[in-house]
Amino acid sequence: MATVEKIRKDIEKTKEKIFAQQKRLRELEAQLTEEENLEIVRMVKAVRMDNKELTAFLKAYASGLITLPDGMMEAEAASDPDDDMEDSDHEE
Repeated sequence: MATVEKIRKDIEKTKEKIFAQQKRLRELEAQLTEEENLEIVRMVKAVRMDNKELTAFLKAYASGLITLPDGMMEAEAASDPDDDMEDSDHEE
């Protein structure tokens, strides 16, 4: 019987750890979303468009009326050293 009790206690401890990790995961996901949103706001402010201009630009891009120049996404990724560091932080 002592073995059964030990197993039950281990199960309860494991459930508590899982709950704590799930809570931590939700907190990290919220933090990530907030940081991504702040990054977007900084990028939008950097282009210095008013709301109407930005809305028109995004609608035109979404509809395919305008496109990014070839290689622009690759060049942007290459010029941003934070992307490489972020990726290595998550590889544990």
